[in-house]
Amino acid sequence: MTKNLPDFKAMTRTEVLTWVERSVSTGELSLGGAIRVLRRHIARQNQADFAKLCGLSRRTLVAIESDEGNPTIQTVNQLLKLFGLQLGLARLYRNSEHEQ
Repeated sequence: MTKNLPDFKAMTRTEVLTWVERSVSTGELSLGGAIRVLRRHIARQNQADFAKLCGLSRRTLVAIESDEGNPTIQTVNQLLKLFGLQLGLARLYRNSEHEQ
């Protein structure tokens, strides 16, 4: 996870979502880190309660937030859906020299 986290308490839900989207797209924040931030600062739930809400085991959620294991796209989308998000595609290279 990124070292320079913003003050999430001073941010709106929209600002947190925007920060997470931008941080994941730049590679500054992992998928697991993003889910952790969303759970803590938008859902404001502990892992056990959030896992239950999503229909997952706590162990599965811990593995995903730790960027361990190999969750399915369906499982990740199950988590992200609660925040109005879904897994998507992004370009690896943003520099025009790599575009064709």
